[in-house]
Amino acid sequence: MSIKRLPPEILGLILFEAVREESGKPSTAASYRLLGVCFQWKSLVETTSGFWTNVYIVFKANRNTTLSIFPTPTPDQYLEHLDLQLQRAESQLIDVYLSIDVDAERAGHLFGLIFHRAPFCRWRSLEVLDANWNDYTLPIARHNDGFVNLEYMKVHYRCKPELLRLIDHTVTSKLRVFRGYLEFEKIQEHCPNILSGISEMELGMSSNRPFSPPPNVVDLTLPYLQLNDLCHVEHLTLTHQQSVMHFVNFDWTNLVSLNFAVSEAHAFPPTQHISFPRLERLFIHGTFYIVLAYFSAPRLTDLQVDRAFYPTKLAINRLEEALSCSFFTLSPSEVIEILFPLNKMTLNTLVRAFSETKRLILHFEDEYRGWETIRGVFCDWRIGGEIAMKGGVEAGSPDPTMFMKKLVSLDLQLKWMYEEGMRENWRARVAKVLQDTQGTKLKEIRCTWKGEPPLELDRSELMKDVPKG
Repeated sequence: MSIKRLPPEILGLILFEAVREESGKPSTAASYRLLGVCFQWKSLVETTSGFWTNVYIVFKANRNTTLSIFPTPTPDQYLEHLDLQLQRAESQLIDVYLSIDVDAERAGHLFGLIFHRAPFCRWRSLEVLDANWNDYTLPIARHNDGFVNLEYMKVHYRCKPELLRLIDHTVTSKLRVFRGYLEFEKIQEHCPNILSGISEMELGMSSNRPFSPPPNVVDLTLPYLQLNDLCHVEHLTLTHQQSVMHFVNFDWTNLVSLNFAVSEAHAFPPTQHISFPRLERLFIHGTFYIVLAYFSAPRLTDLQVDRAFYPTKLAINRLEEALSCSFFTLSPSEVIEILFPLNKMTLNTLVRAFSETKRLILHFEDEYRGWETIRGVFCDWRIGGEIAMKGGVEAGSPDPTMFMKKLVSLDLQLKWMYEEGMRENWRARVAKVLQDTQGTKLKEIRCTWKGEPPLELDRSELMKDVPKG
């Protein structure tokens, strides 16, 4: 069927997916480009309000600094284009990016247009880069409905405190996510009402002293662990490297997920074991993996390990050291993902250390080394035999202890360029793995190349294709 004959509702869905950004919002610039393709697309995009809900209000007194998708961004022309976009958005909730640096008169023209076409009660999300005009009472004085549908708010360090206070004094009953590149003390001073209602908070700047997050915040992202307590926090992300010694001083009773990096400048283990009684998901960056041996997490389901910017060889050695530690007890029940390529020896150690995991995700950057590692652990039973002999098992025979005894799924993320014929080669290789692991619970293997549909093999369906001999 020709694309011209597609029903408008189907074509609209296709075009909307084409302009959708990673955030899920439609790209306004891409929507404008679609207008120039043909009359049919122009008519469809212009009359579909969903294409116009991502609104960039970037209004500068100096038009040379105006960031805009329009060819002649004078203030008057910008207001005309903004008016047109807001008309096309109709009554939809909108996502607003705000950057204003004008005098009070021009700010009056801008907010007069906003109040008429898109009042604050239709704002679903708000990101403020900067907001600088003389009369900060102007927006709220003429509009009292408040941000009743605002769900997400993000402010940068150039945002004026006057604007924060004005927003804080309006209705923000639906606001649950707040992200700010400000110190907590300033947010606490200017946004007490906002802080009392949100459940997720991200701070991009360090505070001058330790603080206690509001008890309603259960999802917290910070640069460093500068807290008095976090007994009510369930999800914690630490964006900068830090000393694991700080972990010893906290009560982790309610923590469900932890994402952190350990500083190499503080690369020494804690003085005692750290208990995470409810922890289910753990993501560690860096290479100081020995700290994992000091973690106790009986409910752990998912573990992700990344090397950050450190060399792969160093990361492999550090992971081998941690997994070989005699008091290493972590054992995720569902998923393990290693975000850097392992060698044969370390993968061998890993599959024996994590015996309870059901799914293993591995990343490889080189085809030859990747296959040699997989084959050496899952296919080459001579290695298995050498280890098995220590336990009295006949050399060369399949040894169940070589595998995670509950492993069901193996996911291979292949980072090299996909070439013709590669799918057939890896299909044969994966079939060999399935053949050589008979007697284990491994049922499916998935190979994924960037930009290509994945190769999925299931033992029950594909054993007939396994090469003999």
